[in-house]
This record gives sequence, structure tokens and C-alpha cells, in this order.
Amino acid sequence: MKRKTAILLSFIFLLNIMMPLTLAQGQNLNYSDINKHWAKGEILEVSALDYMEGSGGKFYPNRNLNYGEILTIAIRALGKEGEAQKLEPKNHLKGIYQLAYDLELIEGEDKDQLIPSPNTKVTREEAANILGRALGLEPPLGHNIKEAKKFKDYNKIAHHRLPYVELILQKGYMKGRNANILDPKGYITRGEFAKILSNANDDLIHHRSITKKTGQVSNMELGNITIYNTDGTSKIIGYKGENTFPVQKDKKIYNANIIKSGDFITYYIDSNGKALYGEINTKKESTLEGTIREINLKDREITVWDFNNKLHRFKLDPYIDMDELYFEQEVAITTKGGQVIKITSFNDIDPARDGYIIPGSRFRVGTLLSISKDEIQIQTQNGRERFQIDPMYTTIYRRNQRIELFQVKEGDRVLLTFDDIYSPQVGEIKVEDEEKHIGGVIKGKIQLVDERNKEILISEPYELYQGQWVPSSKSNQKIKLGTGSIYEGGRKTTLQSLNKRRGEEAYIAYENSYGTMNISKMLLKSGSSMEYKDKIQDIDYGTGQMVVDTNSFNYHEGTIVIKDNRLVDPLNLNLNQNIYLVSDYRYGSRGASVISIEDSGIIDDRIDGTRLWVYKGKIEDIFDYRLTLGRYNYRMDKEVLTSSGFKSNSGSEEFTLTLDTLIYDSQLEKLIPTKSFLDSRFIDLIDIKDRDLRNRIEKEYYKNKPAYLIAKETPDGKEVLAINLIPQDLNKYNQTVTLDHSAVGEIGDMNIDENTLTLTKTRTYNNLTGRWDYGKDEELNLNKAVILVNDKPLNPDELYKLRKGSQAYIVKHNDSSINIPYILLIEY
Repeated sequence: MKRKTAILLSFIFLLNIMMPLTLAQGQNLNYSDINKHWAKGEILEVSALDYMEGSGGKFYPNRNLNYGEILTIAIRALGKEGEAQKLEPKNHLKGIYQLAYDLELIEGEDKDQLIPSPNTKVTREEAANILGRALGLEPPLGHNIKEAKKFKDYNKIAHHRLPYVELILQKGYMKGRNANILDPKGYITRGEFAKILSNANDDLIHHRSITKKTGQVSNMELGNITIYNTDGTSKIIGYKGENTFPVQKDKKIYNANIIKSGDFITYYIDSNGKALYGEINTKKESTLEGTIREINLKDREITVWDFNNKLHRFKLDPYIDMDELYFEQEVAITTKGGQVIKITSFNDIDPARDGYIIPGSRFRVGTLLSISKDEIQIQTQNGRERFQIDPMYTTIYRRNQRIELFQVKEGDRVLLTFDDIYSPQVGEIKVEDEEKHIGGVIKGKIQLVDERNKEILISEPYELYQGQWVPSSKSNQKIKLGTGSIYEGGRKTTLQSLNKRRGEEAYIAYENSYGTMNISKMLLKSGSSMEYKDKIQDIDYGTGQMVVDTNSFNYHEGTIVIKDNRLVDPLNLNLNQNIYLVSDYRYGSRGASVISIEDSGIIDDRIDGTRLWVYKGKIEDIFDYRLTLGRYNYRMDKEVLTSSGFKSNSGSEEFTLTLDTLIYDSQLEKLIPTKSFLDSRFIDLIDIKDRDLRNRIEKEYYKNKPAYLIAKETPDGKEVLAINLIPQDLNKYNQTVTLDHSAVGEIGDMNIDENTLTLTKTRTYNNLTGRWDYGKDEELNLNKAVILVNDKPLNPDELYKLRKGSQAYIVKHNDSSINIPYILLIEY
């Protein structure tokens, strides 16, 4: 009899361990309507942690969530449900609404009317907005709103909810209906919100003094469990009788007796150390090796690039120390059920030199978004990244030659190297060759997509040249995808998706990489074409809108923006820039598809704080390495070149001269020895072989004579780089007639023997309209010109040093209907 009783008791004990909890024992967690639901595990989790609850043994996962429910959940998640009950002891829901108003979770203040009505269905955008506000985190604003813009229906999100919707999307708590559709106005179900709450759980539990731990069960005795946690601590918790707690295993709820020694468990404990809920991890451990490419200390996330060239993002629990992690560190990440349980690092650091690495062994590659004298921002495959630079410390190279900071342009592809693991300061910047510059922009129809070879065949191609779409000489153009991106609106799409878009038109910015045409950026055409040419009159980076020629346009991540033959970010657009714009018109809305920034920027303020100035006036005095420039004649002030042409510049101005200043007599077409120009008293005139030049220097001919003067402004003043002395009667006409004018373009073919070059892609400044007008290619005779390349004066016999395709700014004078170039400013 005793033996039968013992067997029966043992059987009952085993049933108690293995059988799921009854509804009463499991806090009504074994809902009868969630067994086949995709969010079953998350529903059990949020119910066990008392965020949400069911009714009558059911959870109703497919029922639309209403305001009464979501506000109760939000107040409960913040640990303020008791406070709501105190506000309205007789009407719990009124107290919930009053707190929601006070916390600005929703708009309103009349608790008696309860607006919105508790039974009103909640949309997906409002659910994200309420949860985002409950988190108490600062939402992204302006240009930081990028995840929402990846969806086609992003514009449907209410503006006042957009920042918090973006926050929830960036956190990864909510996803779209699919890769293209967010459906912000669609209603959200209880099951969907349970999934979102589960994702946000780690950011919510601290409001209720709940602690999350993960560890392995090492001992079970006397109704207690000993767990060694992954953070190095240990915890003893009760698991029987009044201390029992619901435990999820394989998406079923049991009581704590299901736990066995050796189990790996995630559990939650309250401020008194009592376990509230646990989940047994039955998945196998896996290890991934790679190098760290991004560290986000704020969100406790790291991105690892594995040895199969794939990126993986991991969320780290607070127990994992991030202080010893650094960029490009080789690590092994051990996970179980998607959760990081261990990070093993491999440090190649000399222990005798803390922080030392071999110079150049830590690096970053990306496209330049912006640069100043103390910061550089680049776009990498992981997003936007900022680093510090120091003009005294950071060196910049192109083609193994050191260059100045102002020669680095937006859109350049750069390699940043660091000399210290822990420092954000860049040691060296290497700028990629011109081979990666934009070769041009074409448009045409998608005829064929070859996924295997990553090629697209474009029929009826047109090339954008000087503001016109010129038919290509080829009826079909084959172009490879390369490392470029394909966009439909502001959302990236894939090469595979283009198979369904055959016959549709697209815009393609391409680069000629070693003889092969590669896509840099491709945008599918989305409406009827319109073209505009004017200044940017207004721009709002937050909403992605700009005004050109009094019309409003939307621009986005997919907009093709070209500047200085480089593909740049839409954020590089600025107010008052001269642009050529191709727009797609659809349903009354204008979308910017292609934008070409026309301003050359050569005479504008530079990122290193310097600037080139071009003056025209009369040399009043020369003394002690100083030069004074004043009025051209009694009726005309000296003039200074601006982005709007030459403007009057009253008064005299003093400049610094050096022995490196190039001085050219364009009438004689000869160089003047700098020392002779500075002070003829110290020059042996016999050394000057040219008779005409010797006579002029001897008689101090150049004082009180007109000249073009090119000066470089730095914080220390203006230094003269070159002087072009011009004939006295160059401006003999009335001062109201402007005979000097500016042109910009690219250097084409050069004839060194004839001292000429061809200027292509020309634009001439129109003094009447204040705009740059497209012009024809023209041949320039350089006999009277002073040439500066990257601020360095070029001798007349050094024309061979000019590089085809370089940007040029030309100052010309109209003399007897002949345009004579006097100044060429060239950058590359």
C-alpha cells in the first residue's frame, strides 16, 4: 500500500512538473486562441509581465487595439497605474486618461469626455507615437528622419507624429507591413502591439523597477534555484509554492518546476528579488567571427562584418562591457536564441603601449558628405559617421601627393586612417582618383536586366549635356550595377525588382571605371518631365522640400545630385545655389529627380577658412613686400570679383607680396622678376636681358598702372599670388559698360605649341539676369593669361601640367569684340 501511495505521489509530482499551468496558476496565460498565432511567444511574455491581459481564457490577438487599452498599457508600463487609480478611485479609465494628458501621450485635457473615445481603434502611427512618447527618449528630427522615408507611404504619417514614429522604427520595435509599405493609417491589432511591446521591453522594465537577468541554472534545492548570470553575478530565487512564477518554454507556459539544472534562462525579478517571469532558451549556441564596424554606445548595439562579407547587428545586454570594444577589432560573438551571451575579443595591441596600433591599420572608407577644418562626415554602408580632423595633424593625399583641405570636395570617396584605437581623430585622408567621378547622367528605358552579370540594358538613351537631353550615338546602352544604388522615390530597391519594370524610364548617374560604364545612382522615373534653371529660393531639410523658380519640389534620398562632377548627398544643397533641375510631375506634385549644382565654388569661401579674391584696380604703391591697390581711374573704383560678377569696391587696400608672387606683363607677354617689381633699386638692370622689360623697370613704369590681382585671404591677411599688368586703355569706355565677364567650364584639349586650350561644358555669367547661361565650347588663347592651379601660379611654359577635365574659372575682357582671357583659376 505504501509503495502504491509513493508511486502515485511521484506520478502526481511529475504531472505537476510537465503539465502546463492551469489558467489560475499561470495568471490566465494559456489563452485558447493563440496557439497558431505568429506572436504567441511575445503575447505570453507581455501578459506574464503584466503589460497586457486577456479575458475569459482568450487574448483576442486579431482584434483591433483601442485607445482605452493602449493608454492603460502605456500607463501600466510606466509603473503609474496606482497613481491613475488615486486620481480617479471610482473610474479607473478617467485616471488613465488624465495621466496620459499630463504626460502628453495624447493631446487633450478634458478627462470627462475621454477624447479620443476609449473604444476608438488605434492606428499604427498612433501606437508608435504613444509608445515613443512613453519611452521618454528624444526623437529624431530633421535630416535624422530616414527610416520612415524608406516606405512609399511615408507622406501619410501626420507631421506631429513623425518624429516618434521614426524613433520606434529606428529602435527596430516596429516594422512595415512589408519592405515597401508602412501603412501608418491602418489599424493595429492586439497581437501586433504585443510584438512591439516585447521588442521594447528592455527600455520599459526600469520604470517598474524590474531587472532582467540571463544565466544558467547550477543548483536546485530547498525550493530555491541558483543561477550564475552572464554578467558574472549569481542569484538565488524561489521557485515553489508562493514563489512560483510562470515559465515559457517552446512557446508554452509552465510553472517554475519545469526548470532543470543546466537550463539557460532569461528571467525578470522585482525590487524585492522575487521572480516574475522566466523563459527557458532551448536554442543552440552559435558563434560568429568578424570585425567591429560600428559601435552605438547609446543604444548598446554593435555591427560586425563577418568573414563572408556580411554585416550583423547585435543588441548587447547591460552586463556586457562595451568599454574595451573598438572599431575594427576582431571578435567572436556567441549567441543563443538571437541573444548575445558572450563576446571574445582578439586584441593585437602592444601591452607596453596602451592604445597603440600600427599607423594606418585602423581605417574607414566612405563618400564625403561634409568637411570643415575640424570635422569630416562620411557616408558608409552603415550610415553617416563623423570624425575629428586637425589641419596641423591630419595629412591629406591624392595620387600620393599632399593636397590642401580645400581641394577635398563633397562627393569624393575617401579612405580615413587612424593612428590610435581610442581616438576619433583622423591621422590621414586619402582621396580616391578622378576615375570615380561622375561621367555623366543618362536617361532611357529599361529593356533588359541581367541579374547574373549585374547588368542593365537601356534603350533609347539620352545624355544630359548643358541642360539638354542629347540622343546618344548608341541605340542601346549596357551599364553595370557596380557599387551603385537603385531607387524608386526615396526608397532603395533591388536589381531583381527591375525585371518587373521593363519599358519604364530611369535616370542614371554613371562613372566610367577603367573603361566600363557603372551605375553610381539610378532613379526610376515617376511622372512627366519638367526642367528648371534658377537659384534655390528656399529649402527645408526636415521635410525634404525646396523652392526653385517659385515652384515647390520634393527631394529625397533617391534624388540624383551632381556637384563638381561628383555625386553628392541632397543635404549638400544650399540656399541661393544656381541649379539645373529635372522634375517629375505626378498627381499635382513635383519631385526633384536630377539636380546639377552649377556654381563652381572656386571663388567662394572655403572649408579651411581661406578664399581667393580677384581685384581690378590701379597699383598705387609698392614698398617693403607690400602693395596698395586703389581706384582704377578718377571715375571708377577698384573692382572685386563676386559670384555675381565684378562689383565696385571703394577705397584703397593693402596686400602682402612675397618672392613667390607671379608678376606678368600681359602687354609684353613676359614675366617680371619679382625682386625687380618689388624694388628696382636692388636689381642690376644688366641682368634683365629683355630691353623693353628693362626699360619699364628702370623707369618704374608699373607704379600707377592698372592690373588684375589674385590674392589669397587667410586669417593673417591677404597675400598676392599673382598680378597681371594690363594695358592702360583697357577700360577706356564709360564706367557703366561692363567689359569684364566670367565663365566656367572644364579643360578640354590643349595645344602646348600654340599655347591654347579648349574650354568645354561652358557657362557664362549673365550680368543682366544674374544667372549662369550655358555656352558653346570655345578655344582660349593663353598668351595674355595668368594661370593658377590649386592656388599655385603656373609659368607660361608649364601648360603641360594642366589636367584635362579640371574645373576652370575664367576672367575675360572684351576688346574689339574679341574675348581675351586674363585669368584662369583651376582646381582639381
